[in-house]
Amino acid sequence: MFDDLRRERQVRRALRAIARQRVVMVLNPGGVQVVEKSPPNQEWFEVGIRTCHIRGWVEVLHESLPTGSIQMQGRTPLLPAEMTPMTHYRITEGGWAVLNRSHGWVMATFVTSGFGLVAGLASLAVDLLSLPAR
Repeated sequence: MFDDLRRERQVRRALRAIARQRVVMVLNPGGVQVVEKSPPNQEWFEVGIRTCHIRGWVEVLHESLPTGSIQMQGRTPLLPAEMTPMTHYRITEGGWAVLNRSHGWVMATFVTSGFGLVAGLASLAVDLLSLPAR
């Protein structure tokens, strides 16, 4: 039972890691685009992001983009000699709904309105049954 919860937490953690990344333009003569706060290159992330991809929460934006940590020396960035290729993802509308937990709110709204409808119908039935007979 706890293994399933742990896996779901891992999937949501991978989705949040994708949501945190951002692309920054480094102003130098080459005009390099850099992904800040890129997701980790670890096994748990790969498993989680593949599950998100299957569920339709993320889609591949770029495959095999060179990735590495940039060292800043003053105002000049120093690119690493070896950059590992990594796939960059984009979160879909369904993925954002999962991150914001919109589905739970929608379901709670339906349940609340269902209770309200049942209470209204019960009140109408009680009023109709309590009318004096002519």
